[in-house]
Amino acid sequence: MVDKPSRPILRLKLTPKPPPPPEPKVKQWRCKPCGALIDTPMTLEDDESVRCPSCNARLGLARDFRGDDPNTAKVRARPITTA
Repeated sequence: MVDKPSRPILRLKLTPKPPPPPEPKVKQWRCKPCGALIDTPMTLEDDESVRCPSCNARLGLARDFRGDDPNTAKVRARPITTA
């Protein structure tokens, strides 16, 4: 005969680890006027202008290049997406 336990059995609630944050899909840009490759400008402040290192064209503000959904309508560069 099996007796019921006098206290409830405690079980650990293991929560799964949250998934890592997704990496930004846009890592590089291509200058529309000359076609040169440009890295994502992370060191500039939001109000600073981003210029092409090859032709010195003003491509837009640094804040328009950042984030998960960059503002491609305001920049003069095409994003190069990675799969």
